[in-house]
Amino acid sequence: MKEFSLPLKYKHERPIIELYKLPALIDTGAVVPVFSIFPTILEKFFDAKIILPNKFIGVFGGLEWGSVYSLAEFKIGELVFENFEVFVPNEPRLKFPFLLSATLFYGTAYEFDTINEKFTVRLNDNQSLKRDFKIKDLNGRLFPQLDGILFQDIDMELQAF
Repeated sequence: MKEFSLPLKYKHERPIIELYKLPALIDTGAVVPVFSIFPTILEKFFDAKIILPNKFIGVFGGLEWGSVYSLAEFKIGELVFENFEVFVPNEPRLKFPFLLSATLFYGTAYEFDTINEKFTVRLNDNQSLKRDFKIKDLNGRLFPQLDGILFQDIDMELQAF
């Protein structure tokens, strides 16, 4: 079993870790990572390129417009994402520069230990620490894909009934 831990930060009611010296909120209800950072900063520090301009995602309270960017590399502890795709709102207004979605940790066991103030991720020995995360545009809706697994939303599943 592979395992790594990152300290939980800021004594906050939400799980926050620090990545690249900035706070990162782990949002277990989110399906797509959202980076509330100006594109020029992403381009300079992460070699980011726009790949899907002028898209929207559903958030509580409505829709958020922005674009999907591909970052050359992004690390979360020992997990390495190459050509990592994230949604960047047109108007960055989240409190946290990085909002990490639950889909990034699919296929792992992860826990928030608020007693010892750490976020731990576990993988089986046969699992790679390199991950491939993409955002697919299917008929105008954005869906996450991790290591070739395309996730669908609950609406699509309910339509089958």
